[in-house]
Amino acid sequence: MNHDPLFAPLQLGTIQMPNRIIMAPLTRMRGGAGNVPTALNAKCYEQPASAGLIIAGGTAVSHQGQGYPGAPGIYTEDQINGWRPGTDAVHSKVGE
Repeated sequence: MNHDPLFAPLQLGTIQMPNRIIMAPLTRMRGGAGNVPTALNAKCYEQPASAGLIIAGGTAVSHQGQGYPGAPGIYTEDQINGWRPGTDAVHSKVGE
């Protein structure tokens, strides 16, 4: 058994984290046409899914908030649907 506190569970408000590893927000310019997240975006979040908490970053919440080309957004239906494979992949890894 590992006694390193980094791998100990942590209650953070209403979030029960399996460990104390937090993935910081990332800025990725991997959005597809219409700034819709792609399979590559999903893979970028699926790979570190064993982190205790993943903070998504670099996501535009409106057309006016689009800070740079290729940043995936979350302000259209296509974009929201584009994020689903990534969030589903992360959620499926919880508890592994």
